[in-house]
Amino acid sequence: MRNSAAAMNQSARENGWEFMSREVVIFARASSADTVDASSLSAAGGLVRRSGRIAFPVCGDGTNLVILRGVDINAPHTSPVNVATVSTCAWRHWLLPSLTQLLWLTLLLVLLAQPWRTTMVASDGDACMHWRVGETMLQSRQIIRADIFSHTRAGAPIVSKEWLSELVFAVAGRLGGLYGVAAVGALVIAAAFALLHRQLLREGNDALVATSIVLLAAWASSAHWLARPHAFSFLMIVLWHGALRKFMRTEKVGTLLITLGVLTVFWVNLHGAYLAGFFVLGVYWVSAAIEKDHRKFGVLTVAALSCAALSLLNPNGYKLLFYNVQFLYSDFFKNWLAEYASMRFGSIEALGFILWLGMMFLTLALRRPRLTVSEGLVLISWTYFALYSARNVPLLAILSAPILVPAISEAATARWQMPSQKMRMLNEAARGWVVSTILAVMIVAVPQLTVMPSKDWPTGAVAFIKTHDQQFDGNMFNQYAWGGYLMQYLPKHKVFVDGRADFYGENLLREFSDTTALHTNWTQVLQKYDVRWTLMPTDHRLNLALALLPGWHCAYSDEVAMVYSRQE
Repeated sequence: MRNSAAAMNQSARENGWEFMSREVVIFARASSADTVDASSLSAAGGLVRRSGRIAFPVCGDGTNLVILRGVDINAPHTSPVNVATVSTCAWRHWLLPSLTQLLWLTLLLVLLAQPWRTTMVASDGDACMHWRVGETMLQSRQIIRADIFSHTRAGAPIVSKEWLSELVFAVAGRLGGLYGVAAVGALVIAAAFALLHRQLLREGNDALVATSIVLLAAWASSAHWLARPHAFSFLMIVLWHGALRKFMRTEKVGTLLITLGVLTVFWVNLHGAYLAGFFVLGVYWVSAAIEKDHRKFGVLTVAALSCAALSLLNPNGYKLLFYNVQFLYSDFFKNWLAEYASMRFGSIEALGFILWLGMMFLTLALRRPRLTVSEGLVLISWTYFALYSARNVPLLAILSAPILVPAISEAATARWQMPSQKMRMLNEAARGWVVSTILAVMIVAVPQLTVMPSKDWPTGAVAFIKTHDQQFDGNMFNQYAWGGYLMQYLPKHKVFVDGRADFYGENLLREFSDTTALHTNWTQVLQKYDVRWTLMPTDHRLNLALALLPGWHCAYSDEVAMVYSRQE
């Protein structure tokens, strides 16, 4: 009586062999083996007759792996199957990058090519600001505790919530200038989505589906492809969520506690979005309570308390938590900062997000996956957060991908079973990490010209001020978006304001807004802070107002910026 294919596969795996459809995948236990006796397969549940050559040799993990095409698993044959080709061709697989490595290299190439290379550092002044803050810490060899960059809040205490990432950017800036800063951003962002891809594959999803979904997630997040500390949160949330999902499958307590503990120590010093990790942990904790899983509930409680204690390992201690929470609950900052506003669905940047929402809707409506309580809560909460604030869109994409991909993979595998299996085996056999590393080094190590575009930034005005430094020895009033740029490229002059909105506070930012809007108190603000010169966009209304004030004159003007100076 013939055994079914499923029974043969199960029996074969127990003996180190595997049958797949009408192809036989042979795992030779001895790496030096040059033949496999087909008659020995009778112990695995059947005999094999080789009707074709070894068509696709692949090297497996610690074993030799080979695919025999055109094999009739029911016809008896006792002649040996030659697998000598396997050992002689195994070296080729050390040259073949895996899909995850190819995805990483592709994203790295895209991010370090134009226009993304410039966009990552020149979309606003924050990249320069973080570079300058990190460089100052490198020079002084200590974390900054009080402000030294502005004249409006000079000496005011600072909560250094991103000091570690700023040091990383500063080291890269020393090595490669503005290109080095962009390279760090590119490496971190590419690594985040590569690790997401790796997580999807390790959870057993279809390789082609996983690759497509990760590329879509990267597209949805592209508006936030910036060389700023928040890029590290992309990386952290992938690892954090992956650790929680692994615990829900395996219930390995030690692995979860160690992973989340280490991530907490790094994340709390890299970027303030570590609170997102705590929220996700809270979702899993609540789901365990709802499901009345007492063991998981207890473990997640210990994990939450441990991470909370470890989060105190930062230069500010418990003050950091209150500082971040206060910032998040401020209606003023939500309205002031564009990145905290909702996504403008009419913009080109929203297209990837719209497609991601469409993919989520179609998957849930057509495939109707059976979600756990934790998965449902993650989808609901982070969809709301992403719709509320565009800043949360990348986190939604990263968190929802592992939840939705299994349903899509199931549909794809059922329709394209053999291509999916072959792609999976190809990916698992690839061992090209050495080649991928060399290629990545070649991509990153060759400096590319990266500058702040003169059409968007006051490069001419900065050059003029540097050459006429004696004329600008007083306090300046500058455009908010240019603050970080001026911190880096006019280090001798303290700014009025820069991208550290949380540091300057609501009162000072209102004074800044009143001045730029020419409210009734705008001249009083200039007098209060003893402003001697201004650096504003050429078409800004403040320039027109200053031209009418006695004692003010235009010291410099070009298509981008105007400098007005006050005469004594």
